Amino acid sequence: MTKSKIFLYLCLSFVIGVFIESLARIPLVALGGFFVFGMILASVFWAANRKIAVAAFCLMIMALGGARFLQKEQVGNLSQLNGKGRLIIVGVISDLPDRRQTSQKLILKARQAIVSGKTAAVSGLALITVKPYPAYQYGDLLQISGRLEEPKSFSGPSTALGAGFDYKTYLAKSDIYSVVASPKIEVLARGQGNRIKQALFALKQKYTNSIQSLLPEPQAGFLAGLNLGENRQLSPELSDAFAKSGTSHIVALSGYNISIIAAFFMTIFGWFMLRRSLRFWLAVAAIIFFTILTGASASVVRAAIMGILVLLARHEGRMYNIRNALVFAGAVMVYINPKILRFDIGFQLSFLATAGLVWLAPVFEKWFGRLPKSFGLKEILIATLSAQLAVLPLLLVYFARLSIISPLANLVILLFIPQTMLIGFLAGGIGMAWLGAAKIFGWLAWLFLTFEIGAIKFFAGLPLASVKMQWGWPIAIIYYLTLIGLLYLFYQKERKEILVEKYAEN
Repeated sequence: MTKSKIFLYLCLSFVIGVFIESLARIPLVALGGFFVFGMILASVFWAANRKIAVAAFCLMIMALGGARFLQKEQVGNLSQLNGKGRLIIVGVISDLPDRRQTSQKLILKARQAIVSGKTAAVSGLALITVKPYPAYQYGDLLQISGRLEEPKSFSGPSTALGAGFDYKTYLAKSDIYSVVASPKIEVLARGQGNRIKQALFALKQKYTNSIQSLLPEPQAGFLAGLNLGENRQLSPELSDAFAKSGTSHIVALSGYNISIIAAFFMTIFGWFMLRRSLRFWLAVAAIIFFTILTGASASVVRAAIMGILVLLARHEGRMYNIRNALVFAGAVMVYINPKILRFDIGFQLSFLATAGLVWLAPVFEKWFGRLPKSFGLKEILIATLSAQLAVLPLLLVYFARLSIISPLANLVILLFIPQTMLIGFLAGGIGMAWLGAAKIFGWLAWLFLTFEIGAIKFFAGLPLASVKMQWGWPIAIIYYLTLIGLLYLFYQKERKEILVEKYAEN
């Protein structure tokens, strides 16, 4: 067994340990028992049977993964005050406020609580919902007076996620276990947040304001979805059109989107006859700059890492050579926040779409080897099919909808998305410094965005563009196991062909 395979198995073991713990809630004492049992097995079979020894180490890492999930669940004592009546909380706004037409949502990192005239130090996060004005900022130190409540899931029709939207679980992935509606607020101080984070948020807000000054709706909201991953500004009708046409991933910034714009940067740098290695590093630098400009939120950073890994895989020549780096990156992200593995749909879709680009793309490249490369259509078709096949079960489990028109819609629309993202990026960036100079880029972005919105609505309006289809987790697991088996057979055949070619050359 090679070192590369052992490393892969250990990374996967940690992820599996986190996943099992999120389902079974195994006590810490039992996890410690599994860890000790693994140590004993490893010491006994280290010299006699290396495979059993590796399996023992995998068991130990799985136990550590479970322990990490349990550790992350210890998120402070603020939630103990849920349902205790009206009280006063002092805390700092710890993230960029989510501003909407009728409200704004603030994440408050609590410092103190005053209950029945008694002051006590507390810790934990609460989601505060208030009117849209006055506008609050990241880093504001607030004193709020209201009632802490436990988040409740929205009622609605039964879906694969349960009866309606599981809002409690959605907030739990961000360590939020308390909500407050319409409290009285007093601003005690400004600028109490992290200086670097505050500067990044200010940059993102300035970029967003620049886009909104240059473009009308729905174009501004669409561009914000493309470049920032924020789709809250999209109307319900347009969001439904995205879902029916199978193009919702476009406005959910992921490694898939980042890899598209990174490949476009590589092409542009290629026009200047630059070396392949230099083009690669310039594209990576462009991704990092893009990440910083858009606020460097956790979801954008994850997308950037995924995009860079896909770019690295293409640079290396064979997509599947990057598998360890991809799994390691996923394991690190899960270590930082174990809850994203099971409760963050965005992370699941982003990781699987990137995995599809790494492992499935070579299969389609071989099948479509004779197709012409004109206008990048072949690459877009391969990327679309690879990503769609990888995320299909999750889409059917979570959203119970199959978009039949998706491959064709993506083929048409993704042809223009890199240009749109780049022009929109330039428009917003230049507009931050000089709005007048950015207008020409704003006009160009408007043309692209208007065409793409029209195309999305057209495909969504076609008969049988999408059909209702719901899968349960057992079917999804069978699908992925079958897909993994077929990929294993494909790559085994590839290795044999490579060995035959080398033997023939000798």
